Amino acid sequence: MALSSPLSAQDSDGQDYPDLPRYPQSVIDGYRAPSLDEIVIPTGPIADAEGQANRQVVEGTVTHIDYRVKPATAPLQIERYYDGVLRKAGFAIAYSCVGPACGRDMGALILNSGKVAPVGLADGLFNDRIRVMVARRAETWVVLHIAEGPDRSQIYEAVVEGASARR
Repeated sequence: MALSSPLSAQDSDGQDYPDLPRYPQSVIDGYRAPSLDEIVIPTGPIADAEGQANRQVVEGTVTHIDYRVKPATAPLQIERYYDGVLRKAGFAIAYSCVGPACGRDMGALILNSGKVAPVGLADGLFNDRIRVMVARRAETWVVLHIAEGPDRSQIYEAVVEGASARR
């Protein structure tokens, strides 16, 4: 708990999702409070951000958070942290990928298309130093896009509660 007070002072706005504590030493760069929305959940590699393959559209109460980690931290280390946190909270990993195996448009789908992150919310880092995790617990989905840049790492997180397939 001692870590959360100093970090909160650096946050631009927002708060952590209750079941998903932030990666240590990260601060919130962007936040959109929970609201009813629809979101695309990647279920496999994304070769075309505008295509229909390897994705599922769900609607529910969506929270969007973009975290910055300085100095840059290896995506594997961040992924391992979230893997442990998610599993401890009762989530199962539904899909994960690393670098080129995510498909050439995974970052574009998650960070730029407006179909996952709201346009302009997430500070995208586009390179092969990414990891994507999708986890599910009953009607709650979590999408994590973890990227490493030269001076920082970024973690985009979307949580969908009460998710149902779009009709």
